[in-house]
Amino acid sequence: MIGYSENDPYCCKLYEANHPNVPNFGDITTINAEDLPDFDMFMGGFPCQPFSSAGLGKGELDIRGTLFYDIVRICESKRPKYILLENVKGLTTNRHRETFDKIKSELKRIGYGDLAYKMLNTKDYGIPQNRERLWMFAQYGGLPDTFNLEPPKVKLTKSFGDFLDQNPPQELYLSDAQIAHLKEKHHIPSFIVDKPLCFDVYNKKIKHDALCITLTMPEHNSIRAIEVPKEGREIVRKLSIAEQFRFMGFEDGELITAGQSYTQLSRRAGNGWDVNLVGILLKHIFSQL
Repeated sequence: MIGYSENDPYCCKLYEANHPNVPNFGDITTINAEDLPDFDMFMGGFPCQPFSSAGLGKGELDIRGTLFYDIVRICESKRPKYILLENVKGLTTNRHRETFDKIKSELKRIGYGDLAYKMLNTKDYGIPQNRERLWMFAQYGGLPDTFNLEPPKVKLTKSFGDFLDQNPPQELYLSDAQIAHLKEKHHIPSFIVDKPLCFDVYNKKIKHDALCITLTMPEHNSIRAIEVPKEGREIVRKLSIAEQFRFMGFEDGELITAGQSYTQLSRRAGNGWDVNLVGILLKHIFSQL
């Protein structure tokens, strides 16, 4: 790995704690491609807020939506053999069709042939989180005609409750008054459940399919865990940091948190890649090349 590009100080601190001595080239818009060492693969998730249902959906009217052109600029100069990109499913909607078509045409223009792309969901690869993301892959010179970006699905054998802590921090629990307010605000008659379930705050419903909804930025405040009642008392709480990263494919103890706050770490989880799915996807890709 030759390095990474990040300018958020909290992201940088977390990455450096987990991957020491890897160069950070900083803001991608300021990178001079000629100064980079040669590399085989460009991997990145250009900002999703311009295309997300949770954002304003401005597309290229949002300056963050133009960062893709820096990816093109660097790849046109360095010509890595492979490009792997990720974004939200909103990029493929009619609203952003012109932007997505431009992405495909630009990659083709600089020598990467037809872009392979597929919507993949975390729940289809062993982790009970309903997380749909658009994955895009290109090879310099083009891909084989038989290339397929979708890995075989993995049977889901675990549910929401299997990813929860045995002894969560007490500060995550809502008070009786807070639970009563939540019920009144979202018209929920009861949080009495016979197994741990996810409450989708955004859509105002309990997820009886035993899946976690998509992890998002903590500002959206959209997930609550419902535990089995004790002595008839309803129990609702926020997800712990460990739980959030489990739903993103991390094993316990795998991540060094670098002393960051609950909010900052929740942002990293909500904006991250499902590392379990990435591993499955890369193995599938290179089994065909």
